[in-house]
Amino acid sequence: MSLDDLATILSGFSTVVIAILTVFLWRENRLLRKAGSEPNLVAYFEPHPDGTGGLNISIANVGTGPARNVYFQFLGESEHFTRYNLILDCTTKRGPITLIPQGEKISILFAIGFQLFKPKNSDSKEPMPAFSVRLEWTSLNGANVKCEDYLLDVKPYADLPGLISKPYLLKIVDSIDGVGKSVGKLNQDVRGLSNLIEANSLENSVVQKVKGNNEPM
Repeated sequence: MSLDDLATILSGFSTVVIAILTVFLWRENRLLRKAGSEPNLVAYFEPHPDGTGGLNISIANVGTGPARNVYFQFLGESEHFTRYNLILDCTTKRGPITLIPQGEKISILFAIGFQLFKPKNSDSKEPMPAFSVRLEWTSLNGANVKCEDYLLDVKPYADLPGLISKPYLLKIVDSIDGVGKSVGKLNQDVRGLSNLIEANSLENSVVQKVKGNNEPM
């Protein structure tokens, strides 16, 4: 075999290798672009932000792209939902929600927390049974319909102190409201005192007061 033949073989082999690497890189870039715009939704319990005991169901987009045409529905025995005082109607499939951007979420008030640990018209303290939330969504271009079920259970939240706490801003608002009420009451007391006139005489053993005119001058 001459050197020319060997060079031709090596050149052809190199061409094949370069072609294979090009196809491999194209495939990897395609997967990376796809992964870079792939939404992923999760459902979970979340305390209501005002700290008054409400419990929300949050649907969050933890993926790398916006989720479009979002549906959600509750899976479980219907009697489990009707036995408890729920604020959210769990009997229907909801959607489509147009869009949940990447890193964003929606929160829906589900119930007041303590009512999930006591059935209606009952003295028992039986927590609500676990149930699933089914989420369906597509990517921004409307392709690749995805569906996931998430199990939600209130029992692990039963004995967690401090889970429900009022934000400091709302605490300050409550404090200011309390001060305002106290000042209003003090104002009424002072106004009442300002209408009293002392009418003492030497022979009186106690202070004598009479009510004067309460009309403004």
